[in-house]
Amino acid sequence: MSLDIDKIILHSLRQGGDGQPHADTRSQTLPADEAVQGLMAELHRIYNGKGGKGFGFFADPETAVAELAEGETAPKQPSPAFRIALEQLLGEQSEFVPFSVNMTHLLVKNLVEHALDEQGVLLFAKYNYVGVDYLMLALLEGKESVTVSEALDLRHIHYLDIGKLNLVARIDLTEWKTQPDSRRYITFSKGRVGRKLGDFFMDLLGAREGMDAKVQNKGLLQAVDDYCDSRQLEQAERNDYKKQVFKYCTEQASAGEEIEIKELSAELPGDGDLDFYSFIGQEYELEDRFPADRSTLRGLTKFVGSGGGLTLSFEQKLLNSRVFYDPQTDTLTIRGVPPNLKDQLLRQS
Repeated sequence: MSLDIDKIILHSLRQGGDGQPHADTRSQTLPADEAVQGLMAELHRIYNGKGGKGFGFFADPETAVAELAEGETAPKQPSPAFRIALEQLLGEQSEFVPFSVNMTHLLVKNLVEHALDEQGVLLFAKYNYVGVDYLMLALLEGKESVTVSEALDLRHIHYLDIGKLNLVARIDLTEWKTQPDSRRYITFSKGRVGRKLGDFFMDLLGAREGMDAKVQNKGLLQAVDDYCDSRQLEQAERNDYKKQVFKYCTEQASAGEEIEIKELSAELPGDGDLDFYSFIGQEYELEDRFPADRSTLRGLTKFVGSGGGLTLSFEQKLLNSRVFYDPQTDTLTIRGVPPNLKDQLLRQS
């Protein structure tokens, strides 16, 4: 993995006697030794493969007000404090350590405002991966476990649980610099507390939400359906086509890569001069690239639905062969019930 660490530092968040979060800060950066390199490589890998991330960009307060529709009330204006501090850091007007300390105190202030009780080790890292510069901010939870020593004694150990990454944000510094009009150079985890954590990151970074990955994936599914209709594909051909799209998208997700529309189109059979990329055009408002959303992509090969205590999922190719739908009576008929489900039904009968 070609990952080069420029600067990295750790601070700590703890709950004080007043029940509020407090920070303990470090005065020096960490050396980029083997342990640190291993930690950053794993964090980068896990975060790249993490689903459900939010996307955003630094807000321009004047633009935000100008974009309000008539009659709308102006929302709370985002603070430019983080962006200004980052610009000063990148412009070499400030050093990395005081930047990280000041931003840690800003983070604590925002945690209090959003009534979030978060504790752990706070990491700031500026690094480069395959030619792209990033700034990552992550809160890593500490865990306790038991290990066995060489003398076969049991010992308690503390370690960082980096698998969850509930509180993490990353700025693509290269994209921010080279594509200032981009709406997706900031990414953040929405985490276990959902929208509240998303609001926290928007306020902390002074950002606005940009691209919605789930909407992009839904748009891709609609485009695939429409393209199959335009080519008047038989059901078997349609299923094969969708299967190819699904294979590409899931392979990209597993590799921690994004869906590239041109690349996807090149792997799909076309119809004369009208390939998939040309068919999409501007009508579907799809980005050239966007992250795969696995739950949405299931709709390429499966019918999935739930409600009223009932959950159903089956391969699309089974429709009209083993599964039949009658819209007049709103009834599904299934031929060949799965053996494990059949056993349960027979025992209940």
